[in-house]
Amino acid sequence: MISTSGIFYDSAELTEFKKWFATGILGGATTNPVILQKEGVFDIPTHVTKMIEICGKDFPISIEIPDTDMTQKEMIELGKRYHDRFPDNAVVKVPMDPREPQKAFEVMFQLGRAGIRVNATLGLSIGQLIGAAEALRSSTADGDNYVSLFWARRDEAKAQIVQTLVEKGMTKEAADEAVPDAKESLLTTISYLENHDLPTKIIVGSVRSIDQIEIAYALGADIVTIPPKLIQEWMYTTRGVESADQFNEAYRSIKDKTTLI
Repeated sequence: MISTSGIFYDSAELTEFKKWFATGILGGATTNPVILQKEGVFDIPTHVTKMIEICGKDFPISIEIPDTDMTQKEMIELGKRYHDRFPDNAVVKVPMDPREPQKAFEVMFQLGRAGIRVNATLGLSIGQLIGAAEALRSSTADGDNYVSLFWARRDEAKAQIVQTLVEKGMTKEAADEAVPDAKESLLTTISYLENHDLPTKIIVGSVRSIDQIEIAYALGADIVTIPPKLIQEWMYTTRGVESADQFNEAYRSIKDKTTLI
């Protein structure tokens, strides 16, 4: 499998997608019901077709099963239809509802054995991430499978758990120590995948700041899904603008005397 970029586009906005795809820095794209609703997308196959017109074949696009109340059979059938419609691009996002973890794992297992690529999404606990990777162990799909850690939402989940433990009598310090945050969740998952020889790649999503992106990469995340606005912010520094202006001015001041080639 050819290595691809660890920067995934996290939006359904087509103009920005075309702009950033043209740069060559993207390795894939992710969508979800919230993203599609934000862009007013109701016809999902037509929208995915428009994305493929921009990116071409063999560019992974995650398409999410939209409702965890669907039956396992309905989820599997929908995933197969997406794969049949977009065989060179579709990665089926299977949401992991913590109320029924086994349900999502069975869907992943069946899709993987049918040769369909999977992105296990809504990962907020280490158990979900490791369980999903194991469910995909026997996948016969040609291409990468993914487990997605929702970074900011994991830290929000930690805050909720810590608060509950404090209300039950644990000290704040002990509760903080006992409950893993996003960083610890990522490191533990990476360690498990390495120790158990699982090829599933780790996506970090739900990033809301540049430091979260950079920490995720520094700790070993394979991929970070980044909204276009945050991609732009990630590339920007005031000092960089000042430096570019300085170099531009140096050239422009002697432009008429300079031979470039």
